Parts: sequence; C-alpha cells; structure tokens
Amino acid sequence: MSVRKNKLEISGQFLQCPLMLCIDTYEGCTNECRYCFAAPQYDRQNRGSQRRECVRPALLSSWERVLNGESIRNPMIEYLVSKKHPVQLGTKSDPFPGQIEHELHNTGKFLEMCNKVKYPVYITTKNTGEMPVDIFAEGNYVLGVSLSSHKSNDIRMLERNTSGPLVRLRQIPKGVFKKIIIRWQPFIPQLFKPRKGDDEFINREDIDAYLDAISGIANAVSISFLVENMVKDSALLEEIGPDVLEELDEVEILTYIKEQAHKRGLEFYTANYRALSDSPICCGLREDEFRFSTPWVWGYLINKLFRGEKEYLSVKDLVDAFPVELKNVMAATMNLALFSRWARYMAQKTTLLEEYIKNFTLNRKMNPANYFAGLYSRVVDGEFRIYFKDYRKMI
Repeated sequence: MSVRKNKLEISGQFLQCPLMLCIDTYEGCTNECRYCFAAPQYDRQNRGSQRRECVRPALLSSWERVLNGESIRNPMIEYLVSKKHPVQLGTKSDPFPGQIEHELHNTGKFLEMCNKVKYPVYITTKNTGEMPVDIFAEGNYVLGVSLSSHKSNDIRMLERNTSGPLVRLRQIPKGVFKKIIIRWQPFIPQLFKPRKGDDEFINREDIDAYLDAISGIANAVSISFLVENMVKDSALLEEIGPDVLEELDEVEILTYIKEQAHKRGLEFYTANYRALSDSPICCGLREDEFRFSTPWVWGYLINKLFRGEKEYLSVKDLVDAFPVELKNVMAATMNLALFSRWARYMAQKTTLLEEYIKNFTLNRKMNPANYFAGLYSRVVDGEFRIYFKDYRKMI
C-alpha cells in the first residue's frame, strides 16, 4: 500500500451533499463498486498514476486545527465547524476499508477527535462489520448504510469487494446511533423487473422483500435512482439493460415505496422527486436530529418551498440567508482546487457569495444544484427564480 503525506479532504462546496460538509479519511476505496462515480474522478486527479483500489490515508491535521479554532485558510469551513455544522464522513471513499483501517486507525482517530466535542457526524459505509462500536457509543452519530439490493446475486454483480446484503444488515451495531438510515442508492429499477405478463413497472413483491429486510433494523430509507451517464463501466450498463421508465412511472414507483415504508414504520426520503419525500433533506436527517447552522444551504432554503412558505427562491433569498461573516470573504483565500490560471485570477476578484450566486443561478431546466430533482429555474421579469414541482399533485 502506498502511503504519502495527504491532506484531509474537507469540501466546503457541498458537492456531494448539498447540506453537509463532506470529509474522507482515506483516498481511494477498496469496495470496487461498478457504478461508483468517485473512482473515475480519483483516477483523473491522480493522472492515472494510482490504481483505483490503492487506498491512502488522509492526514487529520486540518481537522484537528479547525476543531481547535485555528485557521486552515478556508473561511467557509472554519465558520461551519465553529457552528458544529454536521459533516458527512465517507463521500468518495469508504471510511472503514477493512484491514487497512485496523492497521492505521485513521477513521478511528478522526472519530475520537469528534467525540471530544460531540461533533455531529453522518457516516456512510458498506463495511458495517469493520466499525468501532466503542467509539460510536461516546459520540454524536447517524449511520447511513448503502444497499442497492437485498439479493446476493445483485450485490455480487454490482460490488466486487463488499459483504452480502443480509450480512451487511446483521452487522449494524444497535443502540449506538441517533438514527440508522438505509441508503437505497443507487436504486436500479432493472434489478426489480416485473414478472412475465405483469402490467406493473416493477416487481412489487421484490420491493416489499427489500423493505422487510431493513425494517426492524433501520429508522429510515433514502432512495436515489442510478444516474447512468455517471457510470463508466459500460459492461455493467449492458448487463442491467436500459432504463425505460418515464417520469410518471418513477413517481408511481417511489409513491408505492413510500407507502410501504411507512407501513413498516420507516421514514422515506428521496433525492429524485423532492415533494414525495418526508423532508426536503434527501439524506434522511431532520433538523431536530442534527441542527443545521446555515440557513443558506440548499436543504434549508428548499424547505420553504417544500412547506409552501414561498412560491419560489430568488438570488435575494440566497443573499439574505448568507452569513454576514462570509459575505465579503474572497474566494482566493480558500484552499480550492483551481487548476487553470484564469480560475486563479477570477478567485482573486470574486467573493464566496458571488461564487455561490453563480452556482445558484446555473441555468438548467431541472436540478440547478446536483440531485435536486423537482426544482426548475425560470427568469421572470429579469429575475432568476427557482421553483418547486410538487409531484404530490400528480399522484
């Protein structure tokens, strides 16, 4: 295993989760999931010099400094951490890479730092059997376990180096987490094909079996459809076949899953059709569980649309909600990956707020920020607005 001095990756851009800071204690991943969006990015960043399965520990010094109130030259992250804004652990790399974590204890060291101040952490993993239960019992944690299917054959096809679905579920520790969320991500409809002669879009008995497997273990299920254009394994796409579902088909399927989840006492969250979710926060958290200190992040702003408090969001809404402490901070003061000379030049000329507005007003028909299906943008009388499509009215 190659080990070198690496920085802890703390993303202040909300690229992976538009609600939380994203942190990885390792670079690279041992799971070898064929649908992974992060592995190709990892290969590109390393210019092909590192194999995808090569895992390297990240240094924890940045996190230690920012927890102690010291500068890491990233005002946005320093502000969020000072407010104890939740972090998501495990966005591009599983935080518990088996034997590597046993030897290096890198994630364990990170969690021990968080325990000292009861820092809220949302952990995402597939390796439930590798987790340090004793550390969790002393902290402030929510667990998200990724499980794309309840069938062993599907998992063997999709993930080359993970445990089977029932083993993964059985190994989840009880009594140490504030909440346990099963992340049905990616949800691949082709794995739940209807039986021959069945007029349904999907095999409902298979859906029920998945929910039966997780009920009694989890508190909630969070579901997101597979984004096929992000899958680099063309052989996998051929194996699973094309997704022929229309928008209304997907809405009907998610509505059924939501109904069945509620019958089993599970909360239901989705990133795809936001109005169908129990909360606009797709990861499965509620504000009474993890306090979100920043009203300018997407999940908080969208809540106003979700509850009908506002008809639309505008740039003014973003500016009004943006922290006063950050409004005049220059983007160039942050440790951003600015690969081009032009980007470095522009970062010296613009503020964090101006950069955030630029991202906010990215003119796409749907999903102006990452996975927020159910939102669409429109310019009305010269004002850029984000509207909410209420799919509940289509049911």
